[in-house]
Amino acid sequence: MKDAQLVMNNSATGKVGYWSTLLSVIFGFGYSIPQILSTLKIIPHPQDLFWLFLPSLFLAPAFLITMISLNFLVKEQLRIWTTIGWAFAAIYCTMVTLVYFSQLAVVLPQQFKGVADDKNLLLFESGTFLMSVDCLGYFFMSLSSFFAAFAFANSKHKWLYRGLLLNGSLMPLLVLAFFYPVFYYIGAVWMITFPLAMINAIKFFIDDLQIVVKLNIAYENK
Repeated sequence: MKDAQLVMNNSATGKVGYWSTLLSVIFGFGYSIPQILSTLKIIPHPQDLFWLFLPSLFLAPAFLITMISLNFLVKEQLRIWTTIGWAFAAIYCTMVTLVYFSQLAVVLPQQFKGVADDKNLLLFESGTFLMSVDCLGYFFMSLSSFFAAFAFANSKHKWLYRGLLLNGSLMPLLVLAFFYPVFYYIGAVWMITFPLAMINAIKFFIDDLQIVVKLNIAYENK
C-alpha cells in the first residue's frame, strides 16, 4: 500500500512538473520573440511592453512550480539544493509578478491613453525603481537555477545540470544590466540558456514518469 501511494505521488509530481516546465518554455519563447521584435523596432513602444510583460507574468509561477516539482523528485540527500532553488524562485516570482501586474493593470493603460507622467514612479524605463526590482527578480531566478543544478551534478541528467548551471551563471549580468545597459544585451543570452535548462527539465520529468509507469506495472503484476 505504501509503495502504491509512493508511485501515485511521484506520478502526480511528474505530471505537474512536466506541464509547468512546458509552460515555462512556452512563456519563455513568448517573451523572447517580442523582445527581438521590440529591439528591431517592429513593435512600437509602449505597445512592446504589453507583449513583454504578459508572458513574463505567467512565466514566473510556472517556473516556481517547476522548481518545487524538481524538489520533490530528487533524492532526499540532495534536496537541500533544490529547496534553496525553489526558495529563490519564490522570491523571483513574488518580485516580478508585482512588477508585471502593476504595469499591465496600472501603468500601461495610462501610457496607451497618453496620460502617464514621465516622472511616474511606476514607469518601467532604464534606471527606474521597477526596472531595479525586475533586474533583482531575475537575479534570484538565476540564483535559483544555479543552486538547483547541484542536485543533478552526479546524476545521469548531465544536460539538466549544465543547463541550470549555465542559466545560473547569468547572475552578475542581470544586476549589472541595471547600472550599465550594455550588460542587458549580453544578458539576452538568457533567451538560449533558459529554454535549454527547461527543455532538459522536461526530459527529466518524462524519464521520471516512465519509471513510475514501470513501477506501476510491476506493482500490478504482484
